[in-house]
Amino acid sequence: MRWEIISNLKSYRVSLAFLLLFFLGCAAPVNKKNEAQASDTGAGAKLVQGACSSCHKFSGQPETKFNLKAPDLMWGGVKYQRAWLERWLQGQEENLYPNGYRWDQAGGSEKHMTVSREDAVAVADYFETNLLDERVAKNAIDLSQFTEQERDFGAVIFKQYSCFGCHQIQEDGKNVGGPISANLYDSGNRYNVDWLYRFALNPQDFTPHSGEYLADLSGLGVRYVVGYLMTLGVKDYKFYEPWKSETFQKADANRGAAVYKNYCTQCHGMEGKGDGPGAAGLDPKPAVHAVLPLSDYPEDYLYNVVYYGGKTVGKSPDMPDWGLTIPPQDLADLIAYLRATFKGAPEEAPSAP
Repeated sequence: MRWEIISNLKSYRVSLAFLLLFFLGCAAPVNKKNEAQASDTGAGAKLVQGACSSCHKFSGQPETKFNLKAPDLMWGGVKYQRAWLERWLQGQEENLYPNGYRWDQAGGSEKHMTVSREDAVAVADYFETNLLDERVAKNAIDLSQFTEQERDFGAVIFKQYSCFGCHQIQEDGKNVGGPISANLYDSGNRYNVDWLYRFALNPQDFTPHSGEYLADLSGLGVRYVVGYLMTLGVKDYKFYEPWKSETFQKADANRGAAVYKNYCTQCHGMEGKGDGPGAAGLDPKPAVHAVLPLSDYPEDYLYNVVYYGGKTVGKSPDMPDWGLTIPPQDLADLIAYLRATFKGAPEEAPSAP
């Protein structure tokens, strides 16, 4: 399943923007729920249509933040995790913008109004019922099989594509990064992953002409960086460990021999001696499996080097990342074969007296 999902993602060509990725609410086209707001006379509706609407927009079309007082909230019901939203409304969360939403205006970050717990629940109910966006599909991205290695890839992308220039994260307990847009060090407790994914595909759909940085990033890259952001602030985030899955429990070394022949022998050789035809033109040379105790290597190491490639474990980048090519069961079989076959250089027999 994970292999199929990632293979599909790879076909996308998408944009990523994170200079202003996390507005407290960004605009979306009016939907039927928005149009029905006026007929809602509950406590949540009164607060939204009264105090909240003095700064926030709850209908209309997306527009630049430089025309706004505060973030648009037309689709706030699909953006936030409810627990976070209720805490925010009660003043239990810090302001998101270190220098205020409108960093171009003097005054800096201002304290947001707070409401009672009862009113916070009512507003959250209103958000979930009325402030929806049909473009944000449920279960658009599945992170149930998100690995720690993928998190590390996402962290690299976050800095490589300059998100770090405007958003703060935490490193060694300190806030680092540009304090221009929303802080992200608790983003995993704040945002709904489906909204985050949809926003990353094309932020101009939500916040046009507001300084976003658009980057050419593959669908797989979006998965990595969205997954990374969804881990931030989450205590003891549970990463997927493929080598503990049912697929690996059913691994068969005999089947793995065929996989090794099809994909590995071209460089590593038929007997794992590093003498395949591809080895002649490579420097550094392919690993000599025949002398390595692969049976004793950590499970995560073998999985990462095969699935994500040599560069992920500090080895040669010439070692491909086979994860998108080799199906999950074949990959598990291959690792079973490596463990069963390569147990280190044979000890020399003692010489006769």
